[in-house]
Amino acid sequence: MFSLSLSVLPVFLLLVAGAVCQRWRFPMEGFWQGVDKLSYWVLFPALLFHKTSQIDFSNPLLPKYAFILLFALLVTAVFVFVSTWLMKVVAPTASSMLQAGVRFNTFVMLALAGSVYGNEGLVLAALGASVLIPSINVFLVVSMTLMHGPSSADRSSSTSLPRLLSGALIRNPLIVSIVLGSGLNLLGLTPIILLSDVVGMVSQAALPLVLLAVGASVRFETIRSVGMTFVMSSVARFVVFPLVIGLMCWWLEVRGLPALVAVLFGVVPTATSAYALARQLGGDADRMAAYITMQTLLSVVTVPVSIWLSQLYLA
Repeated sequence: MFSLSLSVLPVFLLLVAGAVCQRWRFPMEGFWQGVDKLSYWVLFPALLFHKTSQIDFSNPLLPKYAFILLFALLVTAVFVFVSTWLMKVVAPTASSMLQAGVRFNTFVMLALAGSVYGNEGLVLAALGASVLIPSINVFLVVSMTLMHGPSSADRSSSTSLPRLLSGALIRNPLIVSIVLGSGLNLLGLTPIILLSDVVGMVSQAALPLVLLAVGASVRFETIRSVGMTFVMSSVARFVVFPLVIGLMCWWLEVRGLPALVAVLFGVVPTATSAYALARQLGGDADRMAAYITMQTLLSVVTVPVSIWLSQLYLA
């Protein structure tokens, strides 16, 4: 357990370093917002393209792996919907709870996979991300549009659901990089001379800078009394999601590294980009910011414990 905590600790130290730099406005005002954009539009897409272009899609385990992750997503979403119905929360709060429950911080996830399980774990994490990132984005855009109505989604009755969906997918650099990397891989066109080497070099800078930027995005002032809505969304994120993954891996006899990496998708905090989607599609953005901050802080404790339990039962 101690050695595991040491392998996870560098990830969280980078998060803390980013938060400290932002707190002291180092190296300058607005710097980390620029790094955040660079990471989102360049560095992280390069990493996802690089890893998905290396995935062995002939592995017979892959369909089973994708099924496990998508089933866990479905069960977690149902848990959140039932919780919001029982608690009788309003739609904006409910949609923010949904995001807090089903979304995962891809940056932290890949950093943990690489730190704890090495390059092979990082490739499996990229595979899982290639399944979950498009699925979660489509699911959330559809769900939030249905929950809030078209007028809340874009303040315009002329915006249709298909247009919202296509815009969310086409404009998402993470999805585009996954599609390109996987597509070229399946066509047998990778590695690409020179381009693959350049993308590989760029991707090496992604994880440390992204973690610093994620830490810098934490807003302690957003923490306030969010009560049971935070508790239930965090139960969905840190308990239901990884538990379903673990049970499905056990039932389908998926063991070892694929199972251990799959569990990581359910133990990391929700994505920082959830705040932007909450603002765009009519969610409770202030409450979403609080969920992101509090889950990030809570994950310092939950991640090492969850990884230890998964290694105990699924290795």
